[in-house]
Amino acid sequence: MLLSCSAMTPVMAAGRHPAPTSAPAPTQVQGAPQDNDPSEAGLPKGLPSSWKATVLDVPAPPSKAGAGNRSRNARVRTTATTAATGANVPPQAEPSRNRVLIPLPPHMGIAGFPSGDNFVIVVDNAEPMDTSALRGDGIFSTLTVNTLPDATVIQVRLPDTRHLYLSQQSEGWVLGDKPPPEADYNDRPVINPRQGDSGGILYPMRRPGRVLSITDPTSGARLLVGTSASDDGGILSLRNGDGYDVWPTTEGVVVAARSPDIGLKATPEGALLTSSGTSVPDSAAAVYGSDVDLHWLDLRNLSGKALGARFHNATIAAADSQPAQRFARRLDAARAAFGAGAFVEARGILTVALQDDPEEGARSDVRFLLAASELLSGSTEEASLLAGPWPDDQVRATQVWRGLYLASTGGHDTEAASLLARDFARLKNYPDTVRDIVLPIAAEEIGRYGSPDELSALDGMPAGAPYLLAAAFKELRTGKRDRAYAAFRKLVDNRNPIISEKALEQVISLDLADGRITPDSAAEQFGSMIPDARLAGREAAVRLLQADVYGRMEKWSDALTAIDQAQAASSLVSHDMVAPLLFQTLAEIADAGAKGTDQGSLLHNTALLRAHLPELPPGPKKGDILVPYGKMLLALGLPDEAAQAFSDAIPMLDSPAVRALAGEELANADIARNLPKDAAEALARTDDPGLPVELKANERRILAKIALATGDQTASLSLLRGDTNMAALDMSARIHEGKDEWAAAVRDVRRIAETEIPKKNPLTRKQQALALRLASDAAQAGDRPTLDWITDRVGDRQMEHNSERVFKLLTKRQEVTSSINSISLPE
Repeated sequence: MLLSCSAMTPVMAAGRHPAPTSAPAPTQVQGAPQDNDPSEAGLPKGLPSSWKATVLDVPAPPSKAGAGNRSRNARVRTTATTAATGANVPPQAEPSRNRVLIPLPPHMGIAGFPSGDNFVIVVDNAEPMDTSALRGDGIFSTLTVNTLPDATVIQVRLPDTRHLYLSQQSEGWVLGDKPPPEADYNDRPVINPRQGDSGGILYPMRRPGRVLSITDPTSGARLLVGTSASDDGGILSLRNGDGYDVWPTTEGVVVAARSPDIGLKATPEGALLTSSGTSVPDSAAAVYGSDVDLHWLDLRNLSGKALGARFHNATIAAADSQPAQRFARRLDAARAAFGAGAFVEARGILTVALQDDPEEGARSDVRFLLAASELLSGSTEEASLLAGPWPDDQVRATQVWRGLYLASTGGHDTEAASLLARDFARLKNYPDTVRDIVLPIAAEEIGRYGSPDELSALDGMPAGAPYLLAAAFKELRTGKRDRAYAAFRKLVDNRNPIISEKALEQVISLDLADGRITPDSAAEQFGSMIPDARLAGREAAVRLLQADVYGRMEKWSDALTAIDQAQAASSLVSHDMVAPLLFQTLAEIADAGAKGTDQGSLLHNTALLRAHLPELPPGPKKGDILVPYGKMLLALGLPDEAAQAFSDAIPMLDSPAVRALAGEELANADIARNLPKDAAEALARTDDPGLPVELKANERRILAKIALATGDQTASLSLLRGDTNMAALDMSARIHEGKDEWAAAVRDVRRIAETEIPKKNPLTRKQQALALRLASDAAQAGDRPTLDWITDRVGDRQMEHNSERVFKLLTKRQEVTSSINSISLPE
């Protein structure tokens, strides 16, 4: 479509961006003079005579989706999130709190872009729109609309350097002066151009709209506009080509064509930029869509030989440079080295340059180039700058490199896969010298950890073993297990040792998961891989897989040894990579120990925890391990060490209930240390009004212990009154036994016996001791019915020799005298 407005003052772009202009905004439709030429292509009345519209191109085949739902009464309205105040204040003097809703049907495309001091939106609607409801305050009070037969042009004058944001909703598109609140605007997709299959440069879109031609309302430049009917984002940065410029956009594609040969064509895949209908001459500036690629890294779309020559010439220029130009020439040489794949040389050049001119290290582009060079040189730790922060206007462009960094360090694989999948097409367009390093990393990370939607980014990968490996992971993630297994088996014989090692790791893991080998066999096979894995730089990964297998077999010592060896094997293994497996292993050891094991195993497992707990960072997960660890120490008779473990755990725990449990354990440890006052303080410190009833009951039992430790038996019995918990009944019975209150003691002990002594099956030593205790108390109380009950309960089940002899003596049907006190009961 051709839109032109001769009434506007043309202002040529200054530098790389359209310059601000003082030209008046386009005339509002409602106030336009009624003097249009009726012969002018059926233009509606009320438009300036200079406005014309012509459709240039539409995608083929045309989409019919939603055609029956087109509304000829589409309305544009504004919705205020906060009531506008201060009506007398000029709109440009106060920030707008409004968001403008443009309710478009799904088949209509849109493009949005800054032009000078205006923000322009082009809607490629083919029917008139009712714009009478379009109103706004603040920044949107300057909004103007021009409706044409085949398009609507909306403009907002920007009073300052703020950005405007477009986001798609079910009702249409929303324009606001702040990012949409429901999502991170920097997580949205962007249009990553690539070489078209039939020549030209393709700007891919999921639902491309039409291609229009307009005259820029600000500068007067001829613009080719490709609209989008879905939220595909826009072009991140200005790109200068031969005879054209691609402008930054918020949505869609905008090309300022300086040459009449430049054209933009609508295709089902997106907008295709051509020159005389064929490929576009590119003068080495590749099709990247961001300043990070174009200017910070200065990547060029050149052959390997040309990139090498560029590096050579830049190095000579740096050596011959004058002091005033020295850093700039060295920076050029570092960028040329990076583009040629000489990452170590790029790092070295830049390091020396910054030693001589350290103040230049504050520049974002310099820091980014250094961090990227460190990453591709294998210095993952030094590449941490890639994680940010970066200038707001470059955050979106830097995310793919942040994804590469996270993939290399491990521990954040889901996030890394998401970042890499979003801009995978951008990496595919890098020069081979860089692409062959970064693209396999991205492909494997997406294949291993990407979501189902993100896995689609791997469609159309280049040929080669690294991409076959990524494809095998994709097959595995999408449920095509047999095909994935066959692919891994085939790659085991690959000549690339890294590919071979990774494939063999997967074959063993799948064999174990599918039951073709035992865990012992899997651990042995991983162990046999270690020498070759070390040569391939994969020792740490193999040892972590081996540790996981040992953990499944509950061979905790072997699992922790393998984890320790993995960390020692490579400086590239970050704590984030090891932490999940280490936490899992230590948590399993702690849970097993807290449930009770023999004394030898308990001592061994406690020692394992003691050796590795310092490696864990503070936090709820560590606190969850410290609590059972403290219980293990308490079981070993080490109350001081147990109290320290509980004290360390409590500040890390974020759940009131878990904190209360830790507080109770600390109180038990303090009681064992003969510190009843400290025990009471521990309970008070971790108490919470919302605790469950059972935890409140536990607190009362511990308070009863504290009262007993201070000699207040009456207070202790009062706290235990009505409590049917076994521990409470046992404590109450012991108090009554100490006071020779045998009837009360029999009542409590019998309730324990009714629960703990089964009617059948052999009796454990603990159950035998309980039967003896009840018989003794009943004998002291002269309680014949209870003696008969316990005799029947035990029946003819055997006890240990001494226990059985004493039990029969106590329960014998004769008068029991005070001589019973002389009987020595088993402990």
